Amino acid sequence: METESDKISSRIISVNPEPLGVFTLPIEKHLIYKKCIKTIAKNAPHDLRQKYNNEKYTEHVCNQSNQNIFSSYPELADLKSDINTIILNYIDQIGFISKEIIINDAWVNISKENAILNWHYHANSFISGNYFVNFNSQVDSMLGFKNDRITGLRLSPSMRIPDNRNKQTLYNTPMWKVNLKEGQIVLWRSHLSHGYDEPNKGKNRITLSFNSMPKICTDNDNRYSFQLQD
Repeated sequence: METESDKISSRIISVNPEPLGVFTLPIEKHLIYKKCIKTIAKNAPHDLRQKYNNEKYTEHVCNQSNQNIFSSYPELADLKSDINTIILNYIDQIGFISKEIIINDAWVNISKENAILNWHYHANSFISGNYFVNFNSQVDSMLGFKNDRITGLRLSPSMRIPDNRNKQTLYNTPMWKVNLKEGQIVLWRSHLSHGYDEPNKGKNRITLSFNSMPKICTDNDNRYSFQLQD
């Protein structure tokens, strides 16, 4: 008869995980920021608005390389300060060092019913983020993140071990949706592909997206560096 000592023991170890930071603003602050951003989304002038052919149901404010929502709308200075604090907190929590960052891009997304967000990543930053300004998780599409350990290696046709679709794990799932709520800010490292392909069911999904860099970029030994201007 087989005893416990006769059995082969095992465990699965996760290595090189991908850190997502989820930060929740105090409700009083969020409601102030929400009111301000909804006013901006409604009244922004034509030269600050963008609509792209591949996003029929989404409009953006300050989504050009020479624009930044925080530069165009100084009334969002407190939100910018909060996001700066959050980014530095995230960098510290995941074990890196940065004394000062700049938000090199920031824009507002207004997504109507049937909107999707094509999968993409950001090549011009180290840390990216999304603030859920007007968001109902019951009807608005959740932001998803691709598992690049799978999607980055699978070119079709290719040989691979088939997925067990009855057993979802961190290792066989190509995309994870993050269950976020209005008033929360999610951060991720900018190389991570994100988006949503399930059409939005809500009428007015509003988020504020941003990209950031350390103000002083160096190699790990501080031998080479350059400084960015805000």
